[in-house]
Amino acid sequence: MRTTGDRLKRAQRLVTVQEQMRRAAEIELAATRERAAGIEADRVRLLAALASSDHGPMLLEATARRLRGLAAQATAVEAQAAAQADAVRERGLAQKRAEALAERRADDHRREADKRDDLERLDGLAARPARPDASLP
Repeated sequence: MRTTGDRLKRAQRLVTVQEQMRRAAEIELAATRERAAGIEADRVRLLAALASSDHGPMLLEATARRLRGLAAQATAVEAQAAAQADAVRERGLAQKRAEALAERRADDHRREADKRDDLERLDGLAARPARPDASLP
């Protein structure tokens, strides 16, 4: 049989795991956003080089291919970032649910401890020898 203390410890471990999973998802999202920024920077550099080059018309076909490739990469990375943002949001909600569960377990544990203390006090009162001159026990 699990005690309230065991359930509380388990709930606290769950909160810790959920927090670690949320942090990992946030790190992954930040890395994806950095990749998206890098792709955009490549696109800007490529367009700037094309605009400033005297050989622009000769490089046009290669530049167009590269820009299409960058656009495809950007689209894929944006979709990945959106999915990761959803995952971060879900991890945050899971962490909140775990925290709420841990709080309920802590309340249960406190109530159980209070109940035990009350019973011990009652047992202590019941175990006292009765004084003959007292009007109440």
